[in-house]
Amino acid sequence: MSGSIVNEHYLSKVLTLSEEVGVNATEDIYDTRGTKLLAKGASVSRQLQERLIVHRLSKPLESCIAVEDAVDGNRLADCALSACEDSRALGAIIAASGLTAASVRNQLASLRFAPAMAMMLTMIDRGSKTGLRHVAEVASLALAFATRAGLPPDLRQVVCMAGVLHDIGELYIDPDLINAKQVLTAEQWSHVIVHPHIGRLLIQDLGSCPPAVGIAVAEHHERLNGTGYPRAMVAGQSSAAGQLVASAELISGLLHKPHALERAELALKIVSGEHPRLISSIISQASRTLNCQTFEPGLATINDDEIERLSVRLVQASELAAQLARGAMIAPKHLDLMLRTRERLAVVQRAFMSTGLDMHVTAMECADVDQFEVFESELALREISWRVRDIGRDLAIQLGPAKASIPQAEQLLALLC
Repeated sequence: MSGSIVNEHYLSKVLTLSEEVGVNATEDIYDTRGTKLLAKGASVSRQLQERLIVHRLSKPLESCIAVEDAVDGNRLADCALSACEDSRALGAIIAASGLTAASVRNQLASLRFAPAMAMMLTMIDRGSKTGLRHVAEVASLALAFATRAGLPPDLRQVVCMAGVLHDIGELYIDPDLINAKQVLTAEQWSHVIVHPHIGRLLIQDLGSCPPAVGIAVAEHHERLNGTGYPRAMVAGQSSAAGQLVASAELISGLLHKPHALERAELALKIVSGEHPRLISSIISQASRTLNCQTFEPGLATINDDEIERLSVRLVQASELAAQLARGAMIAPKHLDLMLRTRERLAVVQRAFMSTGLDMHVTAMECADVDQFEVFESELALREISWRVRDIGRDLAIQLGPAKASIPQAEQLLALLC
């Protein structure tokens, strides 16, 4: 059957929004059989939920509705300016890139959004107290990185727009998965990792943007060394805009944590080669500008048992992956997968050794403890543990039901996840 299916998670957000502000049809909405479901100008309400879910529409719902008082460039610009004032780290990064908070604000204020994109940004704004701030911060960082990289004005505009729209695909994912506090299973993760691709399709079909914006959004979780998602692209495969938005998304998550720039520097160093070198240079310059803060005794702690367990898991998983990669009874596609898993584990092992975690001795809470070293070790432990789980989830997704037929595959997944 042809026709447009309404995504239940997107529709739920539309209906929630309609109870707070006006959401109206911008044209008559028909199903594929020609039945009018909603007249132009009519309000979208809860009473329509079942009808919109069970019918295939002649046009996507997103292109037929609009929200009153939608988020626009000026709202984003004000949010970005406020973020620069609230975060010394963000202000320092922008300054290190040769920009000012005012110039960032002007760039964001110049952005224009198609009604469907404005609706989605309004959902992000209304759905979380920090949602629009995050959008503004990613766009600001991406613009700063693009400026420092010397990109021309049209590409800076692409990077800025992609920074704003980078997470619209999450609106179509079960919010229980997006907001989960616990580690997601491989099956749950497989639903989450498609959001960059969904974002690209939305921009392509509804965004009235240059194609490069959608491409950058699709790449905002990719990494230069092939450890990102959803396509595990390597250097040379992703666009410059996508690489900068990916770096901005990473750094934005650290801006409001204690010692933000120190965290950012360490995150970029722990597994090198994931982001352009330019990003490390900017963060280092910004960090020097702020004069790194003093670490007080007792603020950071780390558990030697946790380090030991991670070390053992890495060794055992690497050995097992190597055995499976040498197996003669594995299908070629699974053999290639095991080879790539072994290579990824080798990268993580090198990172583990380079951080000095294997030499760590538990720091007691006393005056002569070097708290920065403890802080650095704690962050390294979290980052490397996350990457090990990530390798396991990717392996489980790609193996699927076939894992039951591969000797020791379940054992390897248990070590990784």
